[in-house]
Amino acid sequence: MQTRRITFVTPRYGADVLGGAEQGARSLANMLSRGGWDVRVITSCARSHLTWADSFEPGTSIEEGVKVLRCPVKTLRSSDFDDFSKRILPNASTIDEATALDWIDRQGPDSPSLLQAVASVDEGILAFYPYLYQPTVRSIAHVQVPTVLHAACHDEPPLALPVFKNVFAAADALAHHTRAEQELILERFTSTLNTPQVVLGLPVEISGPVDPLAACEALGLNDEPFALVLGRVDPGKGTNEILQRFSEFRCRTDKGRLVLAGPVAYKPELPSHVTMLGPVPHEHKFGLLAAADMLINPSPRESFSIVLIEAMLVGTPVIVNGWCQPLLEHCRNSSAGLWYTGIADFQAALRRLFDDHLLREAMGQKGREYAQRFFSESAVYGRYELLTRQLFQQPRAVYGRYELLTR
Repeated sequence: MQTRRITFVTPRYGADVLGGAEQGARSLANMLSRGGWDVRVITSCARSHLTWADSFEPGTSIEEGVKVLRCPVKTLRSSDFDDFSKRILPNASTIDEATALDWIDRQGPDSPSLLQAVASVDEGILAFYPYLYQPTVRSIAHVQVPTVLHAACHDEPPLALPVFKNVFAAADALAHHTRAEQELILERFTSTLNTPQVVLGLPVEISGPVDPLAACEALGLNDEPFALVLGRVDPGKGTNEILQRFSEFRCRTDKGRLVLAGPVAYKPELPSHVTMLGPVPHEHKFGLLAAADMLINPSPRESFSIVLIEAMLVGTPVIVNGWCQPLLEHCRNSSAGLWYTGIADFQAALRRLFDDHLLREAMGQKGREYAQRFFSESAVYGRYELLTRQLFQQPRAVYGRYELLTR
């Protein structure tokens, strides 16, 4: 059987590049490489999505069995980009396409050599990940081979920009993180109704030791019950809101501690019942997740949430922002989590999980079953093979639409 070649196109890539879409692209690339595919990546030399400054050397390298081509960035993100966004995005659906493309280019990464590299791919399939950046917007309709779009999108202002109608229409197949993401795309872009697609998710496995005692000792945590928020400390991820709501709960009940772990984008003032760990060494990540009485994901905008599934894998129940449909979907499908949309139900969820260890154990078991059934590497690999099989059988010039594929 001929080796299947797939080339991922993503703005940033690497083991030390933080971000949900970036982690998603890397996890799929590594999964397919282990499955015997010829996997390649075209990306920028940037590590930061805020500046797009070149941090990696341009050229080709082999990383975890994947051939990675990094291309230099021509223009750094301008200092007035945020002001430009404030003018453009509130009325995103009404601006003209030229202005929308200007926003895309200003956002970055602006890399003409990256676009040229994508245009030169003449074998296999191209997988674009995510929808939002120049490499996808400027390339997906102008390539030589069939395409899969991993949009990794959620309901956010840029999704209304007029350029994305053509981006989604150009995709030969769609791979969604969740059913909620699929429904959002089908509602916004009716051209995708006949596009082959699958609710793929991401492969999530336990990749380190699960030793709660060692993790707590190494990170300076005592035996006080705690709720964990694992991810970037950032107002956009819900950090400010969760600090306020947990403090109100603590004032009422005097129960538990809140632990923030992850890269610190900004440092808030912390009350005595909150511990901020900063980035956690990988060897203690799963131990920390297992030690927590619950994981809280307060983010209002997620398309999947890898850390939620990681918590489920080690048997830790979750509490999520109920306004975020993908997070809500995981909780409803698994029976392993609670959700909140206001102060009262947030406090009720905290109280239930802090007080009821039998409930925590039951939800933990449900979470393990859900994560292993739907997001093991073998499960995701099988769904991806099903989606891409037909793409390899036809050159793009004669490629036709096929039946809708769902999980």
